[in-house]
Parts: sequence; structure tokens; C-alpha cells
Amino acid sequence: MYQPEQPVFRIVTSAGEAEEHLRVIRQAMERSTRHSTFSGLSGIAVGLLALAGCLLTNLILRSAPDPLWRYLFFGLWTAVLGSALVADYLLTKRRARQVGKGVRSPYARHLIRAAAPGFLAALAITIFYVLNPSFIGPYIYGFWMLCYAASVLAVAQYSVREVSILGWAFMAAGMVTLLLPPTLGIGPRAVMALTFGGFHIVYGVWMGYKYGW
Repeated sequence: MYQPEQPVFRIVTSAGEAEEHLRVIRQAMERSTRHSTFSGLSGIAVGLLALAGCLLTNLILRSAPDPLWRYLFFGLWTAVLGSALVADYLLTKRRARQVGKGVRSPYARHLIRAAAPGFLAALAITIFYVLNPSFIGPYIYGFWMLCYAASVLAVAQYSVREVSILGWAFMAAGMVTLLLPPTLGIGPRAVMALTFGGFHIVYGVWMGYKYGW
């Protein structure tokens, strides 16, 4: 009796698993167009936290001596990011209950995997900035925008159209921030407040109006 070789069996199994993953993603995307779990309040909360981070950076870090300000900077923005993630999770979970979905699902794991590389890149750049602040200077915010744009655009492949628009807006803002001449008088920190603060608030208001709060 003919026995198929083991490598062929593994290829078939792998193809079957890939088809199953694609099926899960397609179903999740189809459901998301009808009942999105994205919360408008989440976008607004993230925007307000970013504005608070910019304000505290101006108030606290301006007079802090070196190297204390570096660690304060890292701690402050780590706290802002952590608070934003917690707020996003809680508000998304609240929205998911409203539409009868869960936030812990294969679809959610795909989103986390898609977003992770951009966030890890931002973490590496931030650590490098803390150790070598004069090398990057205030343009750290432009690098954050680009890393965040990469994460959002990766997530947008499995999500609604508005997420893609947000990602491209951050990509454009990050590129502009890195090209701003110092003589223009518009600091990267101001662009940071405009994007992470303003973009998220506008995005949250629109998502809340279209998909729910």
C-alpha cells in the first residue's frame, strides 16, 4: 500500500491551518463592519491622556536636571502609554458587551500580533533616546508617530476603514515632524500634542458617532 511521505502531510496540515486563520479573520472583519467593538470613548480618552503627557512634560521636565529628567521622561510616557492601554481595554470591553462580543478571541490575538512590532520599535528608540538624548533630540516624537503609524496600519488590515485613515494620518505627521526646520518655530512636542491628542480625539468622536460609544 502506498504511504505518503511525512513532509507532504505536514504541508497539507500547514495549509489547512492557514485557511482556518484566514477564515477566522474574514468572519471577524465581516462582523466588524456591522457591529464594531471600537469605542469612541476610547479614542477620546487616549487623546486626553496624550495631551496630559505633553502638558506634564512641559511643566515637570523643563526644570529637571540631567540625568534625572531622562528617567522622569521615560517614566512619564510609560505611565501615559500604560494608562492609555488600560483605558482602551476597559472601554473596548464595555463596547464589546454592548454588541454581544468578547475582547479575548482569535481575532483580538491577531490584532495584538500585528501591532506589537511597531510598539517594540518605539520602545527600543525611546530607550536609545534616554541613553543618548542629544543624538535624537526632540525629534523622538516624530519617531513615535512613525512607529505608531506602522502599528495602526498593520491593525487596519483586519479592521474598519477609519483605522487605516488614522494610521496614514500619523505616518504623514511623523514624516512632517522629522522634516520640520528648527527656525519654523513649531516644535515636535506641539505636533505630538496635535497628533496623539487631537487626532485621537477627532477619531474617537467620529467612531463614537458612527459605531457607538
